[in-house]
Amino acid sequence: MQKSIVHLVNELSRLLLAFSPLVSQFERKQPQALAALQSWLADAEQILSSYGLVASAELAGQRSKLTSPALSNEYRGQLRKQQLRVAVDILYPLQQCLQQVLLPYQQKLQQSTELIRHLLSVISQSGALSYNPATGFDSFVQQLWQLIGQHEQLKAGAVQLRSWLAQADIMLLLAQETNPADFP
Repeated sequence: MQKSIVHLVNELSRLLLAFSPLVSQFERKQPQALAALQSWLADAEQILSSYGLVASAELAGQRSKLTSPALSNEYRGQLRKQQLRVAVDILYPLQQCLQQVLLPYQQKLQQSTELIRHLLSVISQSGALSYNPATGFDSFVQQLWQLIGQHEQLKAGAVQLRSWLAQADIMLLLAQETNPADFP
């Protein structure tokens, strides 16, 4: 069973959007910045490893750089400064790693969305289905997906979508892109 690409893209986007405030904490030399970075790293590693993405190992390698000053025999004040220096040095590589992981999944999601829009446009123009509020939106989305999967000219699009996305993601995108007003 395929894992949700929509969920992965949303989670990685959430992490990347949280990165700017994290960098700002280091700029302002806030005492909780290092702990916030470690928490952010743990969250990012967990998401990547849950999807079986090896970039989690790259993040773990960067995290190990934060640990190395702690293993030295320096006194406490010097240790903290070294950790902060290392943390600032790894900020950009961390962001870049997540950005590189996110990009191909975003592109796949964009291609899927464009294909769904095209399929919906063909169905809308043909008048093959009409939206009936009495049957409900979920039912209508199911009918659309059945039509896409069974119609000879649309079937290739269904096959392509199934190769890119999990069924739940397809239904979610189909629901997001469907405007009942387009199906009178």
